Amino acid sequence: MHESLAGVRILDLTAYLSGPFATLTMAGMGADVVKIERRDGGDPARTFPPFCGHDGTALLEQTSPTDESVAILKRNRGKQSVTLDLGNAKGRELFLRLVKRADVVIENLAPGIMERWGLDYATLAAENPRIILCSISGFGRTGPKKDLGAFDPIIQASSLTMASNGFSDGPPVRTGISFGDTVPALYAVIGILAALRKRDLTGRGAAIDIPMHDCLVAMLMIEPMEAQVGWGYPLRMGSRIPRLAPCNVYSCRDGYVALNAAPPRLWRRLVKVMGEPELEAAELVPLAARIRRQDWLDQKVAAWVAKQTADALVAVMAANGVPCAKVVETLQELAEDPSLREHGMLQPVEHPLMGTLPGILAPGVPVRSVGGVSSALHRAPLLGEHTDQILGTELGLDEAEISELRRQDII
Repeated sequence: MHESLAGVRILDLTAYLSGPFATLTMAGMGADVVKIERRDGGDPARTFPPFCGHDGTALLEQTSPTDESVAILKRNRGKQSVTLDLGNAKGRELFLRLVKRADVVIENLAPGIMERWGLDYATLAAENPRIILCSISGFGRTGPKKDLGAFDPIIQASSLTMASNGFSDGPPVRTGISFGDTVPALYAVIGILAALRKRDLTGRGAAIDIPMHDCLVAMLMIEPMEAQVGWGYPLRMGSRIPRLAPCNVYSCRDGYVALNAAPPRLWRRLVKVMGEPELEAAELVPLAARIRRQDWLDQKVAAWVAKQTADALVAVMAANGVPCAKVVETLQELAEDPSLREHGMLQPVEHPLMGTLPGILAPGVPVRSVGGVSSALHRAPLLGEHTDQILGTELGLDEAEISELRRQDII
């Protein structure tokens, strides 16, 4: 799967996380990604701490000219970087020349910017009828909220995600992972792949609209929350799933485990291991009966789990076919996971000037052939590192022309 998108050229106008995560994923599947950045600083995420450089790690702010954002070193792997002022007529002309040679343009700019630059889909398609334009925005390109800006917390708040995360006696909580960015990124990849397939059939590109808000709502609404509300449960239930029992996070002697034995066949296996006659009663086999007594059942399972060590319990559950996992609570423990190691999922991060950074890992792309490992992405580029190469090799500009563009602050 590493080269499944080989030959697909993507012009990446995205910044922050939603778009860059989409293009990182496609780079991991072989796409040729050219990140177009502002010449005056590039992707704003380049200013996000922590930083790594010749003077070591700086947690809050850049302390040397070699400092690069760790976030950028992770998100920009597998890409090339070109600086270009798209608000300038000459910069726009150069970009449209690149569009002629591209398959996809992806952007997550503020609403209206592409139109202001004269780079709407109709203009791109006039240069290249096969071009695919994918636009990621907070609330979509149409509708009453289309002009509103958004970041991950805004999307989590407005999509009911925060309200469904946390405990019933606490406030709404943002998820620790930036799902408001990463879920739309994956939908963008899906949309682009679908558009490439359609283009194979029709010969024409398409404009794709990816509203971040819609994407999180799509994930949320696969759960039958109507039933949960009908039962009188609050939206926030901690780690419990109200329609399943037992299914929760339980405290062991030395940590926590997540356990799900809700299906009747798994329930029978669990109570056999627990050895409590009271729980072996036939009337508790149907899931509905256990949901009705969920609090009591959780107390029984929690009391039994509390006597076990996490690793021993996980081993016993695995031997008896009951899904159970220790709650991983440190990065070090995650990095030592033997499954992730075998799959090649955690990879070293390279600094453009210093090489491999000790102690810093980034995930591979988890799409691979059976028996394969996650693709190794080449290091993230310096800002504008490939500007001269692409303008010279692909657009045929000579050194004097490139120097003049730099003098005019276009690149």
